[in-house]
Amino acid sequence: MVGGSRIEEKMYFKYVKEVTVDNDGNHIHHIPRPKIEVVFRKYSDAKNTDTNPEFRIFGLVDSGADVSYIPRQIAEILKLDLDESTKKESKSASESFWTFRTKVHLEIIYGMHRIPIGMIDVSVPEKYELGDDIEKKILLGRNGLFNKYEITFNETSQIITMKKIYKTNRSDFKKR
Repeated sequence: MVGGSRIEEKMYFKYVKEVTVDNDGNHIHHIPRPKIEVVFRKYSDAKNTDTNPEFRIFGLVDSGADVSYIPRQIAEILKLDLDESTKKESKSASESFWTFRTKVHLEIIYGMHRIPIGMIDVSVPEKYELGDDIEKKILLGRNGLFNKYEITFNETSQIITMKKIYKTNRSDFKKR
């Protein structure tokens, strides 16, 4: 395989157990979520953390999201460009809100390895997230990730499988 690693051919991730807390701060229970550890950076190759800071965090792999989503606080740490001309209305399951569209470099953490995904589109909300749990707001959407990996969620085993996709010529497949 040229320019890559066999490590990224097929990767397995255990779901991350997320703690739910009630209003009094008591732990209620652990909910398994299909999350993977990732690194976000403004640029792909600059290693100077002053000009190209990085943010390492777990993100929810979300097949229902068109693009990835990061809170504004993280976008500011990464020094992402939030241009008014890219502002767009976005919709979640419960509401509509305004977001900026920009790009960010994504890497997946797999064991001791960093698997570069490349520049992906992200939505960044106009408003700041409230609360201390902004890490629960990271969504890894289809655009930029699902076109590079065949992603399978196994709820019974609580495992995500990511299998590298290699482009094939559509003419190789005959209509029947």
